[in-house]
Amino acid sequence: MTEEHPLKKYRANCHCATYIFEVNLPETIQTGLQFSDSYCYKSGGIFLCPGNDNTDVTFEKGEPETLSTYSFGSVKHQFCSNCGTYLFRVDGKVFVNNFNVWDLKIRVVEGESSPPAWRPPKFNGREPLAEIESAKIYTGGCHCGVITIALKSKAIDSTYDAPLIECNCSICNRNAYLWIYPSKSQVTFVGSPSGIGYYSFGRGVWRKTFCKTCGVPVHNLIDDYTPAQVSTFPESLQEWVTSHLEWSPVNLRVLEGINLKELNVRRFDGWGAEGRGRVAYINP
Repeated sequence: MTEEHPLKKYRANCHCATYIFEVNLPETIQTGLQFSDSYCYKSGGIFLCPGNDNTDVTFEKGEPETLSTYSFGSVKHQFCSNCGTYLFRVDGKVFVNNFNVWDLKIRVVEGESSPPAWRPPKFNGREPLAEIESAKIYTGGCHCGVITIALKSKAIDSTYDAPLIECNCSICNRNAYLWIYPSKSQVTFVGSPSGIGYYSFGRGVWRKTFCKTCGVPVHNLIDDYTPAQVSTFPESLQEWVTSHLEWSPVNLRVLEGINLKELNVRRFDGWGAEGRGRVAYINP
């Protein structure tokens, strides 16, 4: 007999609050599910299963039928088209993407579905212009291939000693970013403007990019602000904007040929930082 666990009603939302919902889950959550397919690798989702009954998820705001849906094989992935937050994986059952994963045990789920064979998108853009001794070029992109990217860097492996960051701020936690911080000259980003989603919040300096078709989060775009444009930001922010103009942070999950498990990734408490001088995010 399956042991029954007391249920608790949790409130959740995409980052921009276009969708707000409640879900019934065990009162004590200790384990999240990580699916081993190519899409979940790129999206970084860690899931919870509310059960077999769709009434376990009720929407307070936004209609579930309006969620953007990307299908691959027998699985549907549903996300917000405005902010790119990945909300649900539908594979017979409905799995809810969990946004607080650092304290969870992770159970890898393999062989639960049978997607077709997937091949990484081919990069057809120009080589990044940066000159780096013994550089390697890493390519990748979103899952469907609408967006591709190339990064020129020294080897990204256990010997890489520049910052690699996993942040738990309100947006990074939702999108499961693993950040690397190259300069703009190291990165070539290719995609049709109509196929790229942009989302900005808080200080409004950087824009998170994601694929409008499959929802995969790709990189952080900081515009080439002129001095006149920099002057329109709050005075306390202008020096920070100027010092980051050459940055082009990339989500490591979208790059091929990198073993994420061997990297020296540092966790950064971005959630706590939102309450220490940064614009605080308030869940609706």
